Amino acid sequence: MSRIRRFSLVAVLATLLLTLGAPAFATAPVTTSGIVTDPGGWLSDSERTLIETAARSARAKGISVDVVIVDNLSGIDGVEWCRKTLNASGTSDGNIIYYIAYDERVDGECVNGGSISQSARDAARTAAESKLASKPLTSSDAAAGAVAFINTLANRSTTSSSGTSSSGSGTRSTSSEGRGGAIIVLILIVGGFIGIGLAVSSSSRRNERAAEQVTLTRTEDAEKKVSQANRQLLAADEQVRSATDELDFARAQFGIAATDQFARALEAARDSVARCFDTQKQMNDSTNPISRANLATSIMRDLGTSMNPLSAVQASFEKKRSEQATLPNRITETHERLIEQRADLERAKAELVSIAGIYPAQMLASLQDNPEQAAALLTTAGAALEEAQRMAETDRARAESALDTAHRALMMATHQTDAIFSAKSDLDAIHDRLGAAIGSISSDINDVSSLKADPAIFDPLVADARAAISEGQAALLNNGDPLAALEHLRSSEANIDAALAPLRSKRDNDERALAAARSQVSLAESAVMRAQRYVQGRRGAMNMNVRSTLHDAEHSLEAAREALGSDPNEATSQASRARTLADRVMATPLARPDTSWYDEDDDDDRSSNSGSSLGEQILWSILFSNSGSSHSSSSWGSSSSWGSSSSSWGSSSSSHSSGGGFSGSSGSFGGGGFSGSKGHF
Repeated sequence: MSRIRRFSLVAVLATLLLTLGAPAFATAPVTTSGIVTDPGGWLSDSERTLIETAARSARAKGISVDVVIVDNLSGIDGVEWCRKTLNASGTSDGNIIYYIAYDERVDGECVNGGSISQSARDAARTAAESKLASKPLTSSDAAAGAVAFINTLANRSTTSSSGTSSSGSGTRSTSSEGRGGAIIVLILIVGGFIGIGLAVSSSSRRNERAAEQVTLTRTEDAEKKVSQANRQLLAADEQVRSATDELDFARAQFGIAATDQFARALEAARDSVARCFDTQKQMNDSTNPISRANLATSIMRDLGTSMNPLSAVQASFEKKRSEQATLPNRITETHERLIEQRADLERAKAELVSIAGIYPAQMLASLQDNPEQAAALLTTAGAALEEAQRMAETDRARAESALDTAHRALMMATHQTDAIFSAKSDLDAIHDRLGAAIGSISSDINDVSSLKADPAIFDPLVADARAAISEGQAALLNNGDPLAALEHLRSSEANIDAALAPLRSKRDNDERALAAARSQVSLAESAVMRAQRYVQGRRGAMNMNVRSTLHDAEHSLEAAREALGSDPNEATSQASRARTLADRVMATPLARPDTSWYDEDDDDDRSSNSGSSLGEQILWSILFSNSGSSHSSSSWGSSSSWGSSSSSWGSSSSSHSSGGGFSGSSGSFGGGGFSGSKGHF
C-alpha cells in the first residue's frame, strides 16, 4: 500500500507540473518565483493576477512565459542579464522569460531552445512596448505590456499535436514476447513518474531557497535605511540642542528682532525631530521589512525639510560673528584700498588729459565727469570709513553698515577710473566692439520672443536695448559718443541676460558663459601682451609698483585660463581683472631712469620729472597699441565667507527619463540554443 501511495503522489505531482509548468528561479542577477517575479512589490495584486491569468491561458496552448518586473538591470546589458537569469533558473527548454526594468525603461525576452521563432517573439515585444507609453512608467501599463506580450505569442504561434494510437483485436496472446514488452513499458512509466517526482522535489527546494534569498535582500536593504534614519535623527536632535544655546547667544549679540528667522527655523526643526521620534517607535515595532524601509524614508524626508533651513540660518549667523570678529582688520584693509584708489584717481586724471590730445572731444564726452564723480565717491568712502572706525568698539552693527557703504563707494569709484584707463583700448577697436555688442544684444532680443517671456517684465528691458542699439549705430556713423554708446550696450545686455537666465536651459547658459569667458580671456591676453611690451621697452623708466601691477595682471590671466574649463564665470572675472591691471600699466606715465645712487637731494627733482611728455605718450601709443579688451567694470577684493557648510539632510531621490522612439537589438550565445532581444521604450 505504501508503494501505491507513493506512486499516486508522484502521479498527482506530475499532473500539477504539467498543468502549471515548472517554476524557474535564479540566484543572480534576480531570482524568478512562479509566473510573475516582482522583488520590489511594484505590481498590485490585481495586476499580478491579470498577468498570471494570461500566462496560464498561454500555457494551455503550449507556450510557457515567466514575467520578471525589476526597477533596473544593475548596469548589465539586457540580453546578458536575461541569459544569466534564464541559466540560473533551471527552466526547461522553450520556457520564455520576459522582463521589464521600469526605471531604465528597458524590456526584453530570452529563451533557451524551444519552437517559438525569433520573429514571433519580436512581434510580441513590439506589441508589449506599444502599451508601455506612460512616463514615468506606471505599474498598470507594465502589466498591460506583459499581457500583450503573452497574448501575442499565443495568437501568433501555432501548435499542432498529433498522436497515434494503436488498438488490437483484443485477442489473447500467451506468448512470452508480448508479456515482456508490457513489462518494459510498465517499467518505463514507473521510472518516468519517479523522475518527475524527483524534479518536483528539487524545484520545491530551489523555490524555498529563492524565497529566502529575496526576503534576506529586502531585509538587508530595509536595515540599511533604518540605520541611516537613526543616525540622521540622533544628529538632528543634537543639532537642535546646540542651536537652542546658539539662539540665546545670537539674541544677546544681535538682538531679538535680528534672530526671528533663526527662532522660526529652530521651532520647525524641534517639531520635526519630535515627529520623527514617534515615527521611529513605529519603525522599531514593525517586523515587515518594506514597512520599516518606508518609515525610515519618511523620517529622512521630514528631517530634510526642516533641518536644512536651520543649518543655513546657523551658517549665516556664524558668518556674521566671524565678520564682526575681523571688523578691525577689514577696516584697515579698506583704508589701504582708499589710499590706492586716490592714487589711481590722480593717474586717471593724467590719463584723461593725455588721451584728450589724441582723440576728439566728442569721443571722450562720457569720460569728462568721471574724475569728479570718482573724487566724490572717494570722499564718501573716507567719511564712511571714519564712522566705521569710530563705531567699531561701541556699535559693531553700525560700523558694519558704514564699512559696507565704504566698500560700495570704492567699487563705484573704481568703475569710474577703470573706464578712463580702458578708453584707449576701446577706442582703438571701437567699430569692432560696437558691432559685436550690437549683434550680441540683438540676439538677446530675439531670445525674448522665442522664449515667450512675460511682456510686463521684458518690454522695458527690450525698449532700453533698442535705444542702446540706436546709440551704437549712431556712434558707428560718428554721430555720438562711442564710449557712452558702448557702455550703454553692455549694461543693457547685462540686464536682459540676467532676466533671461531662468528661462534659458542650463546648457544654453553654460554655453553662453563659456563663450563670453573665452572672449574675455582672449581680450585679456591681448591687453597683457601689450602691457608686457610696454614695460619691456621702458624697463629703465618703470618703477617697482608698475612691475608689480603687471605681475598681478599676468597672475590673473593665468587664473582665468585655469578656470575656463571648470568655472566660466570665475574665468570672466579674472580676465576682466587682468585687463584692468594691464590698462593701468599702459596708462602709467614714464619716469626718468635712475643714473646714480640714491641721494636725498634728488627726491624733489625725481618727483618733478617723473612724467613723460605728451609727444612721448603719443609716440609709444602709435608704436605699441593693439586692439585690446572690452570695456567693463570690476570690483576690488572679494568678501570672505566663514562658517562650516552643513551636510544635506534627507535621502536623495532618483528619477528616470526616456528618449523618444524605440530601438532594439538581439544577441545570442554559444551553446544551448539561447537567443534573446532587448528594447528601450
